[in-house]
Amino acid sequence: MARQKTNKTAKKRIKVSNPKGEKKPKLIYKQSRQGHLRSKRSSKSKRRQEKDEKVDRSNRKPLLRKIVNL
Repeated sequence: MARQKTNKTAKKRIKVSNPKGEKKPKLIYKQSRQGHLRSKRSSKSKRRQEKDEKVDRSNRKPLLRKIVNL
C-alpha cells in the first residue's frame, strides 16, 4: 500500500493544538479577509477577526486525515 502524503496547503493553514496528547487535538485556523481594505470595517469587527478560530466538529476528521504526518 502506498504511503499517505500530507496535504501541504492544509498543513500550512491549520495548526494542531495538542497533536500527541491524551485529549482530542483541536484544529485552529486564522480567519480570512484580513489582508487589506480593513479601514472600511468597524473596530469591533476587526477585533473579532484577529482571534484564531477553531475548526468545526463536522470538519475535524477530514482535515486530520489531510494532516497525517505531524
